[in-house]
Amino acid sequence: MTEAGTGHGDPSFDRYARMVCRALGVSTATVTIIEPGRAVFRGACGLPDDLQLDRESPLSHSFCKHVVAEQGPLIVRDAREDDRLRDNLAISDLGLISYAGWPITDHTGVIVGSLCAVDGEPQDWTDDQIEMLEDLAAACSAELSERGLRSLAAVGERAAKDLTHRSRVLLALSEGLSATRTMSDVAQAVELIAVEQLGCLHAGIWLRSTGQAADTDHAHEILTFVAPPTTTWTSALRNAVLPYDDTNPLGGAAVHGRAEYFSNKATQNALYPHLDTSRQVGEARSFQPLITRGAVLGTIALIWDDPHPLTEEDRITIEALASYSAQAVQRADLLQERLDALVTLQSALLPALPESECLELAARYRPAASRDQVGGDWYDVVVLPSGATNLMVGDVVGHDIAAAAVMGELRTMLRTIAWALWDRPAVQVQRLDRALEDLEVDAMATLVYAVVEARDGSDGRTLRWTNAGHPPPLLVGVGGTTTFLDDGVPDLMVGVQPDTERSDQTILLAPGATLLLYTDGLVERRGEDITDGLDRLADAARRYHDLGVDDFLDAVLGDLVGRELADDVAVLAVHLRA
Repeated sequence: MTEAGTGHGDPSFDRYARMVCRALGVSTATVTIIEPGRAVFRGACGLPDDLQLDRESPLSHSFCKHVVAEQGPLIVRDAREDDRLRDNLAISDLGLISYAGWPITDHTGVIVGSLCAVDGEPQDWTDDQIEMLEDLAAACSAELSERGLRSLAAVGERAAKDLTHRSRVLLALSEGLSATRTMSDVAQAVELIAVEQLGCLHAGIWLRSTGQAADTDHAHEILTFVAPPTTTWTSALRNAVLPYDDTNPLGGAAVHGRAEYFSNKATQNALYPHLDTSRQVGEARSFQPLITRGAVLGTIALIWDDPHPLTEEDRITIEALASYSAQAVQRADLLQERLDALVTLQSALLPALPESECLELAARYRPAASRDQVGGDWYDVVVLPSGATNLMVGDVVGHDIAAAAVMGELRTMLRTIAWALWDRPAVQVQRLDRALEDLEVDAMATLVYAVVEARDGSDGRTLRWTNAGHPPPLLVGVGGTTTFLDDGVPDLMVGVQPDTERSDQTILLAPGATLLLYTDGLVERRGEDITDGLDRLADAARRYHDLGVDDFLDAVLGDLVGRELADDVAVLAVHLRA
C-alpha cells in the first residue's frame, strides 16, 4: 500500500479505504466519485503508484460507474464472467477481478459514487463483508453530506457577505450621489465612496467634451478630468485632458462602451506600451464607461494600490458605481444648464447703468451657488431730464424662475413710474403698491427707493429715500466713515397692504461719498444675527473706501460672500464725484 499522492486525495476518505482493506481483507479499496469523463479517487488504498498519485482514471477503467448508473450496489465475484464488466479495461490494464461497490450519496441524497473493495483474484463475498461495506459506505456518505452542507453554507455565507457589501456600496452611492449638484460634487463623492467602500487608492471621472487641437483649427472630442477640490491625485492632474479614442484606456473604455480591467500596471503597459506610466501610482486599475440612455458621458477610473484581481462580484459592484455616477453626472449637467438659463434670464432682466455727469455708478449681481436659488434680486437706475437720479434695489420673495419673472414685471413697473411720474420716493412706492393690487400682480418684495436730487447750488447733493422692509443703505464718507441709513423703523414691504403709509428720509451727500444699496444675501447668514453681517459690511467698506467704485464693489463682495453664495446678491454703489 502506497502513500496518498497530491491529486484529489483526502486523508479522511483515505482512512475509509484503509478500513475497507482491513475489514474485508482485500488488496485495494477506493472512495470513488464519478464525474463527467472520469472517476476521481477521493480516498484510496493499494492503488498502483501512478493512480495513487493522480487519483483519477478514465471511465473506461471504472467499475464504479455502474453503481451510479444503476443506482444500487454492484457485487461481482469475477468481472471476467460479468456481461457488464468483461470488456472493462481495468481488467486487462489493472488486473482487477473481483469487485464489491456500495453506493455513497452527497448532501442532496444523490448517488455520486461508491465505496468499493477490489481484488486481483475471484472473491466469494460473504454477507458479513457486504454488511461491513454497507456500514462504512453509510459513514462515508454522512461525511460527504456534511462537507456538502458546509460547502453550501460557506457559499451562502460568501453570497450573503457579497450581497451585504454590494448593498452597503449601493446605499453609500445612493446617499452620497443623491445630494450632489455640481460635477465637482459628483467627482468628490465618487472618490470618497470608492476609497471607503471598494478599497481604492484613487478614483476619478473624465467627462466627454469637444476641444481643439493645439496644432489645428479643427475641433475634436476629448476627455477632461473633473478635479475634486481636495484631490491629491497628481497623475490625474497631469493627464487632465486625454484624447477620446482608444490610444489610452480611459478613451478606449468610452469609445468601445465596455470596461477595461487590469489586475496590475504591467498588464496595462502590455496593451498600451506607448504610454508613460513611470509616474503613475497604484497597480490594479479599472476603467468603466459612464453611459446613460445610450449616451457615453465619459469614463470613471478606479486605482488600487496593489495587484487586485477583480471577482465577478467586484465587477457587478463597479458597474453599479458607474451607473449611479452616470446618472449623477447627467443630473449635474442638467442642473448646470438650468442654472445657466436662469442666470441668462436674470441678467437679461437687469439694466445697463446710465451715464451720469456727477455720479459714478457700479452694480453687481451674483447668483446663489444653489441651483434653484436664482430669482428675485434686482437693481435699477433711472436718470431724469431734471438731473435727478432714481436708485432702486429690491428683492422679490421667492428663489426660483417664477420669482425672476415677477421681479422683471415689478422692476419694469417701478421703472416706468420713476420716469413718468416724478415724486417723492415714498409716493412712488405707494403707487407701485396700488398698481400691484389693481393689476393683480401676486408679488411681495422688499426694496429701497432713493433719489439723488438735482444740483441745487450747494457742494453736495440731497439724498431722499424710503425703505420698504429692506436692509438699510450704507453711506461711506470720504475718510472711510460708515453710517447705516436706518433712522426709524422700515416701512412694510410692498405687495402686502396697498394703502399703507410710507415715509421719506433725507441726508446730504458730501462730494466723495459713496452710497451702497444691496440685498440681504450680502449680509444675512443662517444661524447668526443680521447685525453681525452689517458689521462685516461696514468693516469691509472702511477698508476699501478709497478704491474706485468698481474695485470697491468687487473687494467688498470678495470679503463678504466669496465664491459660494447661499442667496442671490444684488449690489449698487453710487459715488458722488468730488
